[in-house]
Amino acid sequence: MKRKIKIQSISAWSIGIALILTVVFVVILHYGKNEVKRFEDATDQYIVCENAARQLQDGSDYLTEQVRLYAMTGERNYLDQYFEEADVTKRREQALESLKKYFDKTEAFQSLQQAMEDSKELMLTEYHSLKLVATVMGEKDIPAELEQLDLPEEEKQLSQKEKLEKAQKLVSNNEYRNKRGTIMREVSGCLDQLLEKTKNRQQRANTIFSDMYLKLEIAIMILVILLLSICIIVRKLIVVPLVYYNKSIMEGEIFPVIGAAELQKWAETYNKVFKENEETQRLIRRQAEHDAMTDALNRRSFEKLLHMYENGDTPYALILIDVDTFKTVNDMYGHAVGDEILKKVTGLLKKAFRSIDHVCRIGGDEFAIIMVEMTSDLKYTIEKKIKAVNEELGTENENIPAVSLSVGVAFSDRENPGANIFKDADKALYYVKENGRNGCKL
Repeated sequence: MKRKIKIQSISAWSIGIALILTVVFVVILHYGKNEVKRFEDATDQYIVCENAARQLQDGSDYLTEQVRLYAMTGERNYLDQYFEEADVTKRREQALESLKKYFDKTEAFQSLQQAMEDSKELMLTEYHSLKLVATVMGEKDIPAELEQLDLPEEEKQLSQKEKLEKAQKLVSNNEYRNKRGTIMREVSGCLDQLLEKTKNRQQRANTIFSDMYLKLEIAIMILVILLLSICIIVRKLIVVPLVYYNKSIMEGEIFPVIGAAELQKWAETYNKVFKENEETQRLIRRQAEHDAMTDALNRRSFEKLLHMYENGDTPYALILIDVDTFKTVNDMYGHAVGDEILKKVTGLLKKAFRSIDHVCRIGGDEFAIIMVEMTSDLKYTIEKKIKAVNEELGTENENIPAVSLSVGVAFSDRENPGANIFKDADKALYYVKENGRNGCKL
């Protein structure tokens, strides 16, 4: 007998190998942890430095833009935006705080701080320009910085136009541009030094990290070699059998008895249960689709079939049937006789119509037939079948009283269709019942 390999044995070996590899990785990661941290810090530092440089430039440019726009247009929103940036947003100050974390007390950072102080002095010129424009525009509730700024007497005597020209000149003349240009060159130079320092740190950290990465590559290669053998075994004894099992489930078949010992036992158990359940499911499915007493399709099955044909292209006829005076017969002869009448009606309908047609019991004494591949030009065949059934039912035999059927028919290709085919067939049935019963209306 062929020796069976157990999953438990494979698991034990896998756990042992995993523990050994875990120890190896822990050792490598222990020595590489600091190097990775340095690399991350250097990368974060470079990003912070680059973002701070952009913030400094953007903040400074924004202030200059707002003061110039206010001097040119006199629109209050430029004044508000200037002081919102200067007093609330403070992108330049935030950028300095970000850089301070990494470069505090370095020569480049101290030079940058001095350049920012010079920039604040230049803001006094901008305040001067803003105050002149605010005076001309008659602004109310101006910022405290402008409120406290007192214009020289000679400027107070200037005309409105002269004040505006003076304000525009203050923030656009050569002196202003030269001072601002000098400050921005100093800022750019300092930022370039800081970025260079950060880039050097990042490169050093990257070199160390690359060395650690090489060690990890070697460890991973060892891991791959060790795991390949396990994967081959697992594939043969577990994966392949499970694939076959899944295919068997999808196709509704029994499992092949292959693979590891546990899976073979599982397959044998499944196959036994599968065979037992197959017959049970068949019975349950039939009970769910058929009427228990007459063995005709039930109301639920009828609705599904009707919906399918209503949305399809196949021509069909819907036949609605009532057993005439069934309640009276049922009360007179008893429920047992009533049940036999319904069974007889079902049997005769199944016999009269084709095997591809669907005979359904949709109520107490109500039946429906979906007759497929049927067009209105063949309606005489339905009349013939119903007439034959009524002749059979009209003959009393086996202690079953005579009854008759009232039938309403609607075709999928009918002229002047109503809301739906069921209502049209029901309308035809109602006509027969109101006009003497025991007949068929198409």
